[in-house]
Parts: sequence; C-alpha cells; structure tokens
Amino acid sequence: MMKFIQFVQKRPSDTTIRITWIIFWLIIILAWYYNLIYQGDALNETIFGYEITEQNSIYIKYRIIALWLFPLIKSIVNKCILPKKYIKYLQLLFALILFTAASFIKETSELDFDTLIGFMWVLPLFAGITGKMITSNCLKFGEKVTKIRV
Repeated sequence: MMKFIQFVQKRPSDTTIRITWIIFWLIIILAWYYNLIYQGDALNETIFGYEITEQNSIYIKYRIIALWLFPLIKSIVNKCILPKKYIKYLQLLFALILFTAASFIKETSELDFDTLIGFMWVLPLFAGITGKMITSNCLKFGEKVTKIRV
C-alpha cells in the first residue's frame, strides 16, 4: 500500500504523460469504432428522453467517435490551449462524458464495451482531480512571469 501511495505522489515525466494519453484515447476511439460501427452494437432507444431513430443513431455514433479525436490530437501535438486550471476542468468533463456515454450503449449479457468505457472514465477523473497528468509546458501556460530584482 505504501508503494502505491509513493507512486501516486510522484508526477510522471512528460513523455509518460503524452504516451499514456495517446494510448488511452486510441483505445477509446478504436473500441467505439469497432463496437458501434464495425460490430453494429445498438444504442439505447432513448437518450435523455429523446427517441433515437436508425438514421440518428448513425450520426450519434460518428459524433461520439469524433469527440475523442480532439484529445488525441492535442496529446500528439503537445500544444497548450488552456491554463492548468481549465485543463483540469476539461479532464473532469471528459470523465463525465465517458461515464454518461457508457450508459448510451444497450446492455447485453456479455461484459464488453460498455463495461470497458465504464471503467476507463476513472483515469480522466483521477487526472482532473490531482492535476498530475498535465505536461510541464502546460503547467505555466497563460501565467505572467515577472522577475523581481533586488
């Protein structure tokens, strides 16, 4: 238990952060594509009280897959777009979106895709709470650095 606590206290290197996010978002995108488009898994009949037709279901599937392209491209390019505080909020938002998106998929008797997505929302949640999964060049983005000379 102490080894785990020591591991959590450390901040990972920038390359580890980038590789972790790239692998994470690739798993998300490929799992969404394979299960929803290639296998043709069904979505729930209603989402947020709206009835879903077959045509709308296809649009929703592709939009959900396209939603995860932004974090993947951001991880690959490694450019900062927001200060640290807002990146933490964005990571928490992605965790919430993953959690709700797992509920859109129709339940089956197999432990498959919805369970994978249901468990993968924990990493962005952990990253958003701790702020340790932000690269070092994004930690000081947008801050004004003033030198005090004595």
